[in-house]
Amino acid sequence: ALAATVPDIGTYETVFLGFPIWGMTAPSVIRSFLSKHDLSGKTLVPFITHGGYGTGQSLKVLADHAPGARLIEGFSKQCDQERQTLEEVTGWLGRVELPG
Repeated sequence: ALAATVPDIGTYETVFLGFPIWGMTAPSVIRSFLSKHDLSGKTLVPFITHGGYGTGQSLKVLADHAPGARLIEGFSKQCDQERQTLEEVTGWLGRVELPG
């Protein structure tokens, strides 16, 4: 279980949530984080690493555990391709459309 919470999370409009895929889904710590933090009305931006099988059920987990959040297209990367990562992340961040 997650012992800590993010102080003053209510002051944030956008939450970038990064995690690896474990067993074709988001790890349990992500479910714990989402159960302890109300993200209603916030923009949720996932960035995910995986071993080659994609994001699995992780986006459904995010949608199910943060139903009031606006889940936008995130970034996913196979974890053994680090050389391309910086360029791809930079490009992705340039395309992210945040509110306001």
